[in-house]
Amino acid sequence: MTTTARPTTPEIGVFLPTLGPEPGGRAREIKAAARRAEELGFESVWTGDHLIGRTQVVDGGLALAMAAAVTERVRVGFGVLHLPLHPLPQAAQRIATLQHLSEGRLLLGVGSGGAGPRSRWRGGVRDTTAWRAAGLSYEDRDALFDRALELLPDLLAGAPVRLADRPGEPELALTPPRIAAPPLLIGGTSGRALRRAAEHGAHWFPALMPPLLLAAGRELLAELTRTGGPHPSPPGVSVALPFGLGPAAPHREKVAKLLTETYEVPADQADSVMISGEPAAAAEQLAAFAAAGADRIVLSTGAGNWRQQYELLAEARALL
Repeated sequence: MTTTARPTTPEIGVFLPTLGPEPGGRAREIKAAARRAEELGFESVWTGDHLIGRTQVVDGGLALAMAAAVTERVRVGFGVLHLPLHPLPQAAQRIATLQHLSEGRLLLGVGSGGAGPRSRWRGGVRDTTAWRAAGLSYEDRDALFDRALELLPDLLAGAPVRLADRPGEPELALTPPRIAAPPLLIGGTSGRALRRAAEHGAHWFPALMPPLLLAAGRELLAELTRTGGPHPSPPGVSVALPFGLGPAAPHREKVAKLLTETYEVPADQADSVMISGEPAAAAEQLAAFAAAGADRIVLSTGAGNWRQQYELLAEARALL
């Protein structure tokens, strides 16, 4: 199998401080973080999509709209929007509006809301609280997600669609802002996520995936594209990772604690899915993910001071 040469320098994005250290984030901190990320030359800023979380959470789409309003260049991304948890017409209108208000800077990461890092590492049972709160069945997530991916392009374009696949169902056409659809990124670590990325020509967007597995996934994505995908070339790869830079002990311990306690990553494997240490060491770790096929690395910090962390990450980025 031939490996396609990859660019040596990936794009770097950062998650906004919407989950703390202040519960739910603070508006001035989120705006300040977006501005500083742009000043430091990062490609993108990101939020998750949490209905129910470990702490107070803000709506990710509104946070991205605020970030777009106070910046001019930096892209704004969902990492990821759990598409099946949202009524599709409203989600399409929200996506089109964000793309319009950001003047075409939206990166649309989407996921099924299905098995995540917790299930991948230890086979744990997924928390379905958000699904119950939305009045939906967790078991329907894949069918809902595939249907949403099928219909979303037409909804964004204002074309008529039939939301339910059954006889006699009337068609619906939205009137969203007329702007190009945002780039699509498919979240997930499963084979099904890879197949969806190949089918829709979307970036593959796993989280907490070490370089060896990322490289294997990229090769499989290329093979799926060659053998059955409708798109002529393999989609790109983005990966989401935690980081904590600076003096090795305190920051590494905070990130490692997040990985082991929240995501149940085994302690002896935490180092493979985190970026830590001084900027020079972090640059080497980022380069390993780039060599494994990551076109974009999106980083979130649980180390506390986002300002210091962004600045240290910018130093590491400059060394790539």
